[in-house]
Amino acid sequence: MANIWTAASDGNLSRVQELVEKDKSLVNAKDQNGYSPMHAASSWSHLHVLKYLIENGGNVNITDPDGDTPLHICENKECAALLLEHGSDPSIENLEGLTPVHTTLENEATEVTEMLCKCLGIPVPKLGEVRDPEDADAPNDTITDAKLEELSNWLLQNAEENSDADEDALREMVTNFVLERLRISNGDNKPEDTVAATIASSTDRKSLDDPAFAQEQPESKAEEGKKSD
Repeated sequence: MANIWTAASDGNLSRVQELVEKDKSLVNAKDQNGYSPMHAASSWSHLHVLKYLIENGGNVNITDPDGDTPLHICENKECAALLLEHGSDPSIENLEGLTPVHTTLENEATEVTEMLCKCLGIPVPKLGEVRDPEDADAPNDTITDAKLEELSNWLLQNAEENSDADEDALREMVTNFVLERLRISNGDNKPEDTVAATIASSTDRKSLDDPAFAQEQPESKAEEGKKSD
């Protein structure tokens, strides 16, 4: 049988009622990960379960280990309205210093974000304005000329050392490098599918999709052999 956290996540009201009737403290109980039935019902937009939990003592401002309240992870306008109606605080910050306005914006729950901003009497922020407070003073990790040169050199070196390698494997290797070293986002930085073209342009090399690129590698090896002779 499902426990209360699973039942709340599944929207199984009858099971939630059965468990709460036996032990009312389960309404605000947290599992081993610090997750409450209130969070589960709010996150999965089960309005009927959320309403029942609140009517039976559910804490609308209960927090999980990240400091998120049910409102932080709410993506449904009706659920958000219910939480606000029963005293949920839209100005509470989680451990990252983000309020429900920021987290719902990041989760693309636009209607919820707009409702919260209206409640707080503030303008709706743009997604690019939501930043981790710890990183607020850190420089943006965009693709600078120095990083582009580093990436270009890395690509060329690996292309020459793995001239017989499958191009798909090389592309995957480049993508992994970009994600690990540049942490490309969908915001200010260049999208992943333009990185190879940018590298090719900066090094006067042809794109990886151009067969001529692969043909250049054996020739460069041959030239190196002549020089050593």
